[in-house]
Amino acid sequence: MRDRIRNSLILPPDFQPIQPSWAEGALVYHIYPRSFQDSNADGVGDLLGVIKRMDYLKELGVNAIWLSPFYPSPMADFGYDVADYCNVDPMFGTLDDFKQLMAEADRRDIRVMIDLVSNHTSDEHIWFKESRKSRDHTTNPFNDWYIWRDSVAPAGSDTQQPPNNWRNALTGGPAWEWDDTRQQYYLHSFDIHQPDLNWSNPTVRAAIKQAMRFWLDLGVDGFRVDAVYWMAKEPLMSDDPGNPSFVEGEDLPYHALRHDNSRGWPAVYAYLSEMADVLHEEQYKDKQRFMVTEAYPEGHNPLVEYLNFYVGMDPKVAAPFNFEGLTMPWDASTWRKFLRAFHHALNQIDPHCVASYAFGNHDQPRIATRIGEAAARSASVLLLTLPGMVFLYYGDEIGMKNVVIPKDMVQDPAAKGDVIRGDLQPQGRDPERTPMQWTAAKNGGFSDAASTWLPLAPDYEQCNVEAQLADPDSLLNLYKKLGTMRSQSDSLKHGQLKVLEVDSPYVLGYSREHTDSDVQAYVVLVNFSGEPVTCSLGAPLGRRLLSSLSPSAGSADGAELQPDLAPSEAVTESGSGSAGEGSVRLESHEAVIYAAV
Repeated sequence: MRDRIRNSLILPPDFQPIQPSWAEGALVYHIYPRSFQDSNADGVGDLLGVIKRMDYLKELGVNAIWLSPFYPSPMADFGYDVADYCNVDPMFGTLDDFKQLMAEADRRDIRVMIDLVSNHTSDEHIWFKESRKSRDHTTNPFNDWYIWRDSVAPAGSDTQQPPNNWRNALTGGPAWEWDDTRQQYYLHSFDIHQPDLNWSNPTVRAAIKQAMRFWLDLGVDGFRVDAVYWMAKEPLMSDDPGNPSFVEGEDLPYHALRHDNSRGWPAVYAYLSEMADVLHEEQYKDKQRFMVTEAYPEGHNPLVEYLNFYVGMDPKVAAPFNFEGLTMPWDASTWRKFLRAFHHALNQIDPHCVASYAFGNHDQPRIATRIGEAAARSASVLLLTLPGMVFLYYGDEIGMKNVVIPKDMVQDPAAKGDVIRGDLQPQGRDPERTPMQWTAAKNGGFSDAASTWLPLAPDYEQCNVEAQLADPDSLLNLYKKLGTMRSQSDSLKHGQLKVLEVDSPYVLGYSREHTDSDVQAYVVLVNFSGEPVTCSLGAPLGRRLLSSLSPSAGSADGAELQPDLAPSEAVTESGSGSAGEGSVRLESHEAVIYAAV
């Protein structure tokens, strides 16, 4: 039927079908280099360690990696305070090590994306050192590369006073720091050692674009652009208004204000569009470079904020991160509503729009901690059957959890500035950044050092890659099977998503279909409930391919659909041959994949 419809269409003679980019359907593995694999026994992960584990990534079905910062840095914020955009910090290796990493990735058909920290640098960057020397624009070409402002203290006062009430996002303290040399305040939207670049200065924009070209010339396939909302501020530097919903002692101090002026002004889309233009330059077209922007929505409608980026940037080479997998409630009705609205909107904007989903990253609690181990299994099915780019944070494939960090081992500057928890147990972002658990050996196979930069999880002897590879029904083997399915299926890589009507409020159902695929459609069902659920789609289903509860059970052998889903089960099916009229029982937190008939 589809072929008859397609063949009857009258198309212009010069019609060219849209060619999907590599980003569409990509499984991107997010590596925090400090914690992935240590190759030189100093307790810190490095680039050679990433190379050592490249075969593991390939076997997992990964076709791209994203590396958190490895640039030279004094490490005030663990590499997000960049001192040189065009080199590698000795802690992580050398530029030659990076070139070797690129070669090894290319040999395995794995793309490489790197972090681009565009809003701020280290205060030890040469640009800032020069900028703070003098405010005289005639003698100092770096005079306005950063955001400098005079004190607003009353005349005759001996006390300096910041230009406005803006707060830094790490600790919630003032976002301004007085500089004695220049006799002005500089803005730091994050740590005191991370001064904000002045993006309204075209010379600054040109310098960042040149840094992009440096890495593109080495072969990188794209960038994850950090903290983009802060690149554009309200030009008059007006105070941020108070947040009426703020609760003293419960909410972080940063949230005492609504950040209407200190971040997110419309110029950010022009800046990002200018950066995206670099990816279109003639010398970079061969590999379809791509960039993803980090911008957590703060408004009442996250969907609108995401869509603004698609409209403001070129969707052929750029997309915003979709953080709903990190922030939305684990609830079927919420997901159903978002997926239906989001993908309908993307289809209206531009057929090139690439969605991007992540359920974990280096700044947020791990998914197994957030929603529990059972639900994390069904989340794996949801993540790897969603359209666009999906990002898998290292260790989530084995169910790593947040680790309680002893107070004397806390590293994160956000934790050290945690005035709410204070002396209790400030945690910050360290708990989700602990070393990867490879084996039951010392330090989990991560390092041969006497100690590691952060402690390992106490369960690493039981929860590790080696142990899960030996268990056919482990979470890791579930991810491997899903990764293989995704990499081999046009429907899962490029197919349209359609949210289905399911007669249970606890079950999310959707199909993935690609008209040119041998397997025309998949149906995915996810039980968000902790109880078994029986539901109906009112239509026959094909054979069951996969259940989140027992990935080793016969999807490849064409086993007929079992009509039940367990609590938190998720299932995937594909192929031909019906099995009933779409009545399915899901076990607790089960997810399943079927082939649509």
